[in-house]
Order: sequence, then structure tokens, then C-alpha cells
Amino acid sequence: MDKVVLWVFNALIAGFGVFVFIGISSAHKRMLDNRDEARNVYETIKGKPVVDIASGMMGMSAVTEFQPENMDYIREKYNKNSTMYFKWTQMISIFPLMGLLGTVIGLIPGLNAVRDGQFDLLYTSLSTALYSTLIGLICSIVLKLITASYSSTISDIEDYFEENDRKYNMALNLNRVKKDIDQGN
Repeated sequence: MDKVVLWVFNALIAGFGVFVFIGISSAHKRMLDNRDEARNVYETIKGKPVVDIASGMMGMSAVTEFQPENMDYIREKYNKNSTMYFKWTQMISIFPLMGLLGTVIGLIPGLNAVRDGQFDLLYTSLSTALYSTLIGLICSIVLKLITASYSSTISDIEDYFEENDRKYNMALNLNRVKKDIDQGN
């Protein structure tokens, strides 16, 4: 009976590994979608910064269109998806612990078998218990490799948002300067 419990526990570890993989992959996909949405919004900004060197004034060309509400919405979505991605990746550290828990659960009947002189049961308990550690470690390693392959993409997305947010904020500030100058004249 204990062997069945351990195999069920091992199946739960593996199933949870698949569940975490799906969560990490879907959060990564949503972040990529956010990047594409941001590109579309950034591309709708029309107008160029204009600097008049003689007067030292900055402004925007005649037609400048901004959609700060769209960009704020995309940024909020990205932050939410980034947080979810981080939460999913934090679950990877649970797998070795689950494997060790399965090993400890399997060792208990094995130790009782030693006391009773049932060495066949000891062997079965130990081998089944160690499979828990193996499954936990394999899940952890595979998921770490997947997140490592995603990390450059995540870093690129962060850099993309940072650079474009800087440009977007500069454009908004230049537009405010232009409005202030227009109101002052």
C-alpha cells in the first residue's frame, strides 16, 4: 500500500511540474504579446522633437499625437504578467523539496521493514522513495533550463520597455513644453 502512495505522490510531482511549465510558458507568451502591443502604440506617436539651437528651446513638430492611456494600460498589463512570470519561476524551488518529502515518506516504511527483518520491503521502499528525489530534481532542472532560455527574452522585453518609455516620456514632456510656450505667446 505504501508503494502505491509513493507512486501517486511521484505522479503528483510530475503533474505539478507540467502545470508549472504551462504557467511559465503562458506568462512568457503574454509578455511577448505585451511587447507587440507596446510596439503598436509607440508607432502611433506622430511628431518629432524639434530643438531650436539659437533660442535653446525644445518643442514638437506641428502634429503630435499621444495616447498615454493606451500606454499606461499596456504597461499595467505587462507588470501584471511579469509578476505572474516571477511567481511561476519561484515555484521551481519547490520541486527538490517535494522530492525530499517523498523520500522521507518512503524511508519511514523502509526503516520499519528493517526492524521487522523484511529486506525486500526495505529495497522496494528505498527505490521508490529515491524516485521522488529523482523526479523532483528532474522537474527542477528542466524548468530552470526553460526559464534560462526565456531570460534573455525577458531581459530584452524589459530593455525595450525602458527605452521606449524614456522616449515616450520625453515626447510627452516636449509636448508640454510646446503647449506652455504656445500659451505664453
